[in-house]
Amino acid sequence: MTWVERREAEARTYEAMRAERAGLPCVAVFASTHRIDEMVGVRAVMRRRDGAEEWLDTDNVWRAEERNLEGEVWLPVSEEELDRLQWTAARPSWFVLHDRLDHPYAVVRKIPSAEEAFTRDLRWEPSDLLGRTDLRIEEVAYEFEAGEARAAIEIAVRSQRQRGWPRYFALWKKTEFEPHHLHSVLRRTRLGREEIHTGRSGWVPSRVLRRMEKEDYSNDRALPVSEEEVETIIAGKSARRCFRVLSVEGPNLPFAVVRVNGEHEEAFTRDLVWGPSTLLAEVADHRGRWVEELPPDATGDGAAYDLAFAQRQLWQRHRWQGSSYFAIFSDVVNALDLANAFALVKGDSWEEYAYRDGAWKRCSLLRDISRGSWSHEELPISPDEAERLKEILDSR
Repeated sequence: MTWVERREAEARTYEAMRAERAGLPCVAVFASTHRIDEMVGVRAVMRRRDGAEEWLDTDNVWRAEERNLEGEVWLPVSEEELDRLQWTAARPSWFVLHDRLDHPYAVVRKIPSAEEAFTRDLRWEPSDLLGRTDLRIEEVAYEFEAGEARAAIEIAVRSQRQRGWPRYFALWKKTEFEPHHLHSVLRRTRLGREEIHTGRSGWVPSRVLRRMEKEDYSNDRALPVSEEEVETIIAGKSARRCFRVLSVEGPNLPFAVVRVNGEHEEAFTRDLVWGPSTLLAEVADHRGRWVEELPPDATGDGAAYDLAFAQRQLWQRHRWQGSSYFAIFSDVVNALDLANAFALVKGDSWEEYAYRDGAWKRCSLLRDISRGSWSHEELPISPDEAERLKEILDSR
């Protein structure tokens, strides 16, 4: 096995797909090779009719023409793939159709040459629904508005289909029009107990669904899924996953951040260090603790930094007697080791001083970070840590 950069890996994937798909009758042109294996970033598609090439892009009209693809990122695609990808290449008009109770009945997308509808059958099919007089037809300006209606249809139908207990759910990002990348599989028992599947530690207590029902600002939706779908989602999950362990002591100070890679588990706790862990398996033994999964691309470093910042703020107020020292780091990964700090500041964003060349000098580091002028991170530190950081800075 050879490790390669992401761009090189994408380029190799692209070349392999080009070779494997040689001979397919249609073509899709992409913005780049990024996520090309998922057919992301389609800019135009081509089909052949009566021996002539016809192209469709953002003007929504099929035109007979020949294009030079030299320098373009393109793949041969099948007729079936073309039917799906044409809606990405074009900019269709969107409509939401409502029934007599004004519930979403269907979402329709239309270009001059085609019309498709997503209905309560939960699939896209050729459509003539815009001609129905018994439905209220609402044209919407943006795809996300149609996406909200499509999600409402999907969730309502799936909820009606659920039978028996436990009930299963998977999280679906609100920013995604289709539920392609489901994550965080959850289940709820007849008695209202909620659990999340964590991999090798199995099902452990969670409160994700309860929180989402109370909050309108969640980044996810809870999509009802079947037990068979749960098995498929779990089987397809990456071995690398990250979780946050929360407790009744307060959501602003997590109990721990846990990352799992297959059989290996490590946790960043309120001791502010990473170490071997069995926390996920132990959560069920503590009634006041529960688990939430971090996004699939999370490494755990950002959540660990948030925990460290909250814990250190607490120590700053109660253990360090109001001490106002801060270490400044280049990013959240480096912030978990004091030796990585490149500056020491005391005070606050109204009046702050940086330790430079053996003396305290006025600065605006904290102010710039709070304004977003710098992409650096700060952490409160103790007076003893400040003295150690002085020595580190003096030795550089």
